[in-house]
Amino acid sequence: MRTVPSGHRGGPGVYAMKVRTWMAICCAAAASAARADDASIGIEATIGAQRLGLQHATVAHETLQPMGDLGATVLLRGDALELGVAAEGNFDHTTLQRYNASVLGGLGFDLVPVLRLEVLGEYGAANLRTTADVRAAATSDGSWHRFYGVRPGLSVKLPAFPLRVGVWGLARWGLPGTTGGPAYGMLGRIGLDF
Repeated sequence: MRTVPSGHRGGPGVYAMKVRTWMAICCAAAASAARADDASIGIEATIGAQRLGLQHATVAHETLQPMGDLGATVLLRGDALELGVAAEGNFDHTTLQRYNASVLGGLGFDLVPVLRLEVLGEYGAANLRTTADVRAAATSDGSWHRFYGVRPGLSVKLPAFPLRVGVWGLARWGLPGTTGGPAYGMLGRIGLDF
């Protein structure tokens, strides 16, 4: 049985066209960002809040949902524009059980030279099991658990080294097992900027 993502109208063909259009916009924006004088690439490892011992969001006092034990984020930064991809996996000891994969796009600003604020939108597929599932989810007619969300981030960059440390907040709609409002999560992040 196929599920249709919430807000999905116009049949599977229209949905696939929307995904392809979004990907084309991201590719065009990435090409223009790559030409920017101060473009950089960030590669980060992420760890879920539950692994860090956090159970509740500090500001909203909402219960944090597990959004992955370990993951990775790759961002192309140019001026204020940021584009990238992310994946977070859930593991049973050393075996990957399932993962979420998403494309990211949004804005990032250096508040001071060492402190960066980012607000990214994300669109992805949840509960993937193999790498083949990513290709199938990107080209399918909506039978995968699709989600969308907002990913605000705050990070500190060490002055003499390209190391960046911080957190990502997550608010995701459409995750399996959620109804109505968003599911909240948080990821610790550490990475390098090139």
